Amino acid sequence: MNGHETDGGTGLSEKATFALVLTGGVVIPGLANYALAAAGYDRLGSLAWALGYAGAILLIWYVWVRPLDLTGPT
Repeated sequence: MNGHETDGGTGLSEKATFALVLTGGVVIPGLANYALAAAGYDRLGSLAWALGYAGAILLIWYVWVRPLDLTGPT
């Protein structure tokens, strides 16, 4: 797939899925951080943000970056 074809299971292109995961990995942990900090749980909010952000980065690496063949010519 070149990023423009849609996945039969979700109906989203690969680029749209990537953008959705990236956005969700920043927005959702950010909102959790805000809500927990507003409730007086600053450290728990920071932990939620850090774990959510790290989880999104690991998911992006595992699904899109890891399968790439990045070797040069031999």
